[in-house]
Amino acid sequence: METILFWLCGALMVLGGVMTVTQRSAVISAVWLIFAFVCAAGIFAILDAPFVAIMQVLVYVGAIMVLFLFVIMMLQGPVLDNEKRRLLKLPLWPAVAIPPVAVLVLVGGWIRRTGTRDFGGTVPEGFGQPAAVAELLLGRYLLAFELVSIVLLVAIVGALAIGKEARKLPWK
Repeated sequence: METILFWLCGALMVLGGVMTVTQRSAVISAVWLIFAFVCAAGIFAILDAPFVAIMQVLVYVGAIMVLFLFVIMMLQGPVLDNEKRRLLKLPLWPAVAIPPVAVLVLVGGWIRRTGTRDFGGTVPEGFGQPAAVAELLLGRYLLAFELVSIVLLVAIVGALAIGKEARKLPWK
C-alpha cells in the first residue's frame, strides 16, 4: 500500500509541476505549486519522516507560498483578453489519465526487471526526526541556513519596495 501511495503522490506532484508551468495566470500557477508541495509532504510522510512532512507544509505551503501569492496579487497588472485563454487547448482527461498510466508502466517495468517489489533500502535510524534535523541545520549546515534567512529577508524588503512603487503604475 505504501508503494502505491508513494507513486500516486509522485505522479500527482509531477502533474502539479506541469500545471504550474503551463498556466497563464500567476495565481493559478502558484496554487498548482502549492498542490505539488503538499504532494511532496505526502511523500515525506510515506517515507516515515513526519517532522519533515509537517515542516514542508508549514514552511513551503504556509509561509513561502503565502509570500509568493501576496507578491503576485500585489503586483498583478491588468489582465488582457488574450491572456485569459488557456495556454494548452487540450481536454482534461489526458492530464488526469497519463500520470497513473505512467506510474503503472514504471512499477510494472521495475517488478519485471528486478523480480521484487521492494523499492528502497532501509531508512537510517532517526531519519526525519526533529533531533536529526536540528543537528544538521544548526550544526553542519548552519551557514547555509542563515544565508537562506537573509535571502528571505531581502525578498520581503524588495517586495515591500516594489509595492510602494506600485501606486505610480498606470493601471492603478
